[in-house]
Amino acid sequence: MSQGQVTEQGGGILYGVPKVEYGSYKGCTPFPICLKAYANYLGQPVEYDAVMAGCGAGFRLTWDTTSWNCGNVDVVFTFDDPMKVYRTGAAFLGRTLTLLGRSEQTAKADFSRFIREEIDKGSPCIALGIIGPPEACLVTGYRDNGDVLLGWNVFQDNPEYRGNVSFDPCGYYITGGWWENPETLAVMALGEAAGPELTLKELAANAIEVLSGRTSGKYAKGILAYDYWKKAVADDSQFPSNAVLPILVERLMCHGDAMDTLADGRSRVANHLRKLGEQDSGQRSLLLEAAGHFEAVSTAVNKMAELLGGWGRGEKQLRNLARRDIREEICSLIDTCKEADQQGLETLMQLAAALE
Repeated sequence: MSQGQVTEQGGGILYGVPKVEYGSYKGCTPFPICLKAYANYLGQPVEYDAVMAGCGAGFRLTWDTTSWNCGNVDVVFTFDDPMKVYRTGAAFLGRTLTLLGRSEQTAKADFSRFIREEIDKGSPCIALGIIGPPEACLVTGYRDNGDVLLGWNVFQDNPEYRGNVSFDPCGYYITGGWWENPETLAVMALGEAAGPELTLKELAANAIEVLSGRTSGKYAKGILAYDYWKKAVADDSQFPSNAVLPILVERLMCHGDAMDTLADGRSRVANHLRKLGEQDSGQRSLLLEAAGHFEAVSTAVNKMAELLGGWGRGEKQLRNLARRDIREEICSLIDTCKEADQQGLETLMQLAAALE
């Protein structure tokens, strides 16, 4: 897709913005995928590994202590302040964040105006929602003064959301029903890349904040989340022999999301820390040590996938998760992940102290 800005009556479209979908950059976390695509479109080179570490999302793990919650995986739970992951992602790129959230006082016209102004000056927008759940997506154009939006969304091809969606020849979604979607919660713009970008000291401090065990509302986060994840998986009452399929699907979705969070997150931050270690002779030892611990988490999660019969979420995985013997082995691997993450956290604390 050729890159360029097209202006039309009541509209404007930025062509050439990299596609955002599950699997972009071999990743599965929408907000960092959007950040990389956004930055790359504007000529700022940045790798997905770096963005995952820089925004903090690569260090996260969240578990609802009250239920099997398929929202655990959302990056808004990275920090205890839901908006901090977005501000930190922008700061990592040396940019400021302007965010317009949806409230009872916010009108559709406010969102449309915000989007038009960004597109007209040549910048995409990051939005939450537009199509489907409030995951990050990109808005790359508008028509009818903003009543109709175009862009990339990880849910744009899902049959359950196709009712109000058509497609531009370049692949962008086209939707006029974005405001009627109650999950459209915010639109964001990143300022000029004026710097300074996050320092290693700031990155380490953010990672320590994300990894530290704690509760926030009904959610266990960081190291503490492992205890509640393990408790849920070990609870035989949650996997009765006569369980109907939808219950097992819910269990596998939540468990699989935790696996995805770690597999995508820890491998990426390990790659980034290793790269930083190769560039920073002064902190090389601690950076490489931390990378090794986080890589160990990813390795253990891959073993979980093997126990389940692969990374899919089909009937084989459903039935295997319901087996007590397999869940016992998974619980042992959850402990392995927790120990490796704890060691990674302690190494990062040593790094932070060395950078004082």
